[in-house]
Amino acid sequence: MKIAFLISAHKDPHQLFRLTERLPEDSEIFVHVDLKSDLQTFCTLITSPRVHFIKERYDVMWASMQQVRFQTALLKEALSFGTHFDYLFTLSGLDYPIWGNQRIKDYLEQHQGQEFIQGICMEHQQGLDARLYQEYRFLNDHAWRYGTLKSKFRVSLRKISYALGIRKKLYFPVDGQPYTLYKGSDWWGITSELATYCLQFMDAHPDFVRYFKTSFCPSETIWQTIAFHSPFASRCILSEGTFTRLEDYTPLTYIEYGQEIKVFTEDDYDTILASGKMFFRKAVTGKSDKLMDLIDEHRNNG
Repeated sequence: MKIAFLISAHKDPHQLFRLTERLPEDSEIFVHVDLKSDLQTFCTLITSPRVHFIKERYDVMWASMQQVRFQTALLKEALSFGTHFDYLFTLSGLDYPIWGNQRIKDYLEQHQGQEFIQGICMEHQQGLDARLYQEYRFLNDHAWRYGTLKSKFRVSLRKISYALGIRKKLYFPVDGQPYTLYKGSDWWGITSELATYCLQFMDAHPDFVRYFKTSFCPSETIWQTIAFHSPFASRCILSEGTFTRLEDYTPLTYIEYGQEIKVFTEDDYDTILASGKMFFRKAVTGKSDKLMDLIDEHRNNG
């Protein structure tokens, strides 16, 4: 069972070091460090030959197309590495494994071929959940910081266009076939076959990619939309009904969203174990150390 981990990092190199040391010993780890961050602080601390800091880096702003770009760069780096990976997992540098490495590998062996990417069709969603994706997010591929004059102009443009009745459709044609928007999360695990299909599809359909350049949080929709219209759709995890909470669409990672994503401490140990998930986020150096020590003891005990 060969695994590639695709990690996005922007701070806390000590936490990233601890994470990479706990992942399966025979896995390969590909890391994108935000262009705003000092790459050298990461490279000085993390010197394992199985950790590969990719050269293609982006100034990432949440909910922008830059997230799709660094995910694409990580996928390309892993798929061209020269090793066939059974699975490729996306993680953040503030994630941490709950399961022991052998349990992870055994589980993947038992479910080999399943795609651990989850999504829900957005075409018939209502209220704010639908509106977020019906708004045109013009200039969304620019990494303008929130609160700046340029960012405020972009927000005004979005609100004015929506007030004028300009709506982004949640379905669109691709090669004459109807495609609907699917929503999920940034955290998934897919086979190399689906990963290759996604990249080839994006290269062959620039109009499809262009749709997401004016979309809200495209990194949480573009991969799901491709997957659920692909030959691999039956192997993915489809959610029915109406959209609930984003944490319900992370099949392998335990997260608690609120105003901000919760940073877990030792007080959350029982809750995290009871989640049944493979990973959790967030873990932060100086706040989550005792929790990770407890989890390490749990992992070492099988």
